[in-house]
Amino acid sequence: MRAEGGLAGTTPAAAVPRSRYSTSTARQDGTIVPWLAASGPLAYTPESPPPSDYWFQYGWVLPGIFAPNINRRRHYYFGEQWKENASELFRFWGLARAGRADRVAASVGGIRGSMIAAPIAVYRMKDVLDRELYVLIQHGSYQLVPIEHQPRLVNGEVTLYRGIERAPTFGFPGFGGATLIASAPAIWQSYARAHLRMLSDSVTSFNTIHDRAVRCETAHILDRSRLADKIASEEGVNLAEGPGSVLWRAACESFALVRWVAENKFGPNYVIGTTPLDNVRITTFFAGEHEVRLLDPERFEICEAHACRVQRPSA
Repeated sequence: MRAEGGLAGTTPAAAVPRSRYSTSTARQDGTIVPWLAASGPLAYTPESPPPSDYWFQYGWVLPGIFAPNINRRRHYYFGEQWKENASELFRFWGLARAGRADRVAASVGGIRGSMIAAPIAVYRMKDVLDRELYVLIQHGSYQLVPIEHQPRLVNGEVTLYRGIERAPTFGFPGFGGATLIASAPAIWQSYARAHLRMLSDSVTSFNTIHDRAVRCETAHILDRSRLADKIASEEGVNLAEGPGSVLWRAACESFALVRWVAENKFGPNYVIGTTPLDNVRITTFFAGEHEVRLLDPERFEICEAHACRVQRPSA
């Protein structure tokens, strides 16, 4: 694990832009914070906000998340290309500086017994139109979600939506941590090590959750590096065959935090399910689609299936 930002192993060390600040998210006790760092200037939180907007300018504080051709002297607040598109986040941090950070949940990550837990924090705010939003925060990524799409979040459960166009069947592995620990513990241990490595540094975490986004909104970041695949392979996950490959494909599947993405953009057939808050990794707001991925597919439960049936293949 690296204490500083960068794409280890993907480009020569001298060519990798590195933050002057620590981007390690791992604390001494092995837990992982949801902020940009566990200590130092980037360890700011909504309860202890930074003194200026300088710390939101990712071109300066997180240069390792950007594509090589990007001019990092330009302002990329929260990683967004256009400052005005991040207005709600500036509003959120303005409320935080006024002592009005309304926390809903906050969870540190790491290994909890046999389970991988993701670090994540959730706050509530009202936008300029007085609509209530949840603000999800994870290692520099933010999602702003209307609360009506997340009715269980106050109880620690995330509602996930997945459109499958006109496919008649939604297929998803019915195994993950508990099953593999019993049947193939070495596979799960390799998988867990890969995720711990990805989550233990905010630059690596940001890059691995956006490494196959490939959208016009993400062309300025490292959105096609496949860094997560590289890390998983290095930690012993077999990406080509067997249960490890099935599990890895499931972990790379995308879900949405709002219904319209599944129902309208990727519908009309879709499913709705739930998972614990600490089982999701989030892409950032400008990537679109309110996208999240799961750490452990066994902790995902289908609640509804619209115009399709659900099939859970075995390992």
